[in-house]
Amino acid sequence: MNKHLNTMEDNYFDSSNLYVFLYKYKLHLGVLFVLSALVSSLVSLNIQEKYKSVAVVYPSNTSSVAKALISSRFGGKTDIMEFGEDEKSEQLLEVLNSDKVRSRLVDQYDLMAHYDIKLDETSTPNYDLHEIFSENISYSQNKNMAVEIQVLDHSPDTAALIAQSVLEILDNVMNDIQKERAVQGFAVVKKAYNDLNSDIQKMEDSLAFIMSKGVLSIKSQSEVYGNAYTKAIAKGNMKAAELLQSKLDVLAKYGAKYISLKETLENERLRLSELRGKYDEAKVDAEARIQNYFVVTNPYAAEKKSYPIRWLIVLLSVVGTLLSGILAIFFYEQAQKIKVQL
Repeated sequence: MNKHLNTMEDNYFDSSNLYVFLYKYKLHLGVLFVLSALVSSLVSLNIQEKYKSVAVVYPSNTSSVAKALISSRFGGKTDIMEFGEDEKSEQLLEVLNSDKVRSRLVDQYDLMAHYDIKLDETSTPNYDLHEIFSENISYSQNKNMAVEIQVLDHSPDTAALIAQSVLEILDNVMNDIQKERAVQGFAVVKKAYNDLNSDIQKMEDSLAFIMSKGVLSIKSQSEVYGNAYTKAIAKGNMKAAELLQSKLDVLAKYGAKYISLKETLENERLRLSELRGKYDEAKVDAEARIQNYFVVTNPYAAEKKSYPIRWLIVLLSVVGTLLSGILAIFFYEQAQKIKVQL
């Protein structure tokens, strides 16, 4: 009879019956609940609070000031007010994640000290800095293809300042990258322009020398001198004929050079005019700067902390502990039953 009752009791308190199982071990689970809630609360209270500051920007579609504002050769296709496409956002993200941006930010705010990384206590300070940097400063593309810059810091003012500095450094780095190439391009155009200008000046000096010899218009002068020479010969005026012959000799000596220089100068002056336009554009790109993005949301100092969410930490800890406890008790019961059967 007792054996039968014990069997019924075992069946009644079988762990497959969740409600009965929880009631059976309510004391154990209650202790786990209290302990986990207490420990997680203490842990969450010791976690340093962090405040979040966010900046949202759209990339611009213009990288060349000259093409957007000065040049007439592009048919108005470049609009300085136009937002950039997905590719431009990806380029912004690449620059944001570059060492150039990170190193300038680290130097400006002395993040090694700010994040309390002590060189005498770690053998991997740069790795530690990179890990903490990635946890606190992140860049992403939102659903509208804008670029979001998020900064977490224990000081709301510092978080906002760092976010603002990221924007400034981003623009400086992008302008530096573009300026480096623009300066090189300007140097090439400047040399070509100066060389052509110098060549034209030499041709003009040569043409001036020829004109000083009396060569002004080959065709008209040849006709006039030729007719006058013929008349002088017909009249027997040898002195006039000799004078006219000397003028015709000058035309014959310098005429071909005059014509060649005149035609070449016309072509080279056209080239110089086109090159002057490129020179002016390259000079503007090399010297001017323009912001590479549109700021949609400026960073500001948060009034409420963003991390940690203490109630969530406590909730997850309690739920996790209770589930782990239930599983542990369940497997313990099953192990005991198997041991008895063996």
